[in-house]
Amino acid sequence: MTKERSYWFGRKRFGWGIGPTSWQGWASVAVYSALMIATAKVGFLTVHPVWEVVLRLALTVVFLGVMFATFDRSERM
Repeated sequence: MTKERSYWFGRKRFGWGIGPTSWQGWASVAVYSALMIATAKVGFLTVHPVWEVVLRLALTVVFLGVMFATFDRSERM
């Protein structure tokens, strides 16, 4: 019995890039957006702006990793 893999992101129909194709993809975009907004609202990060940049870069790297890991590469143009 083979388990079919579900992909969270796929190629866009128009234009370049990828976009969410399942509820998990949309949820990950929502969580990433909420965390990016939250970093701007947290008070202790305004004391050290370097930490805000480091945190935002780390969140972006993690999000890009999730997108790459769950992207359907088998789709043809």
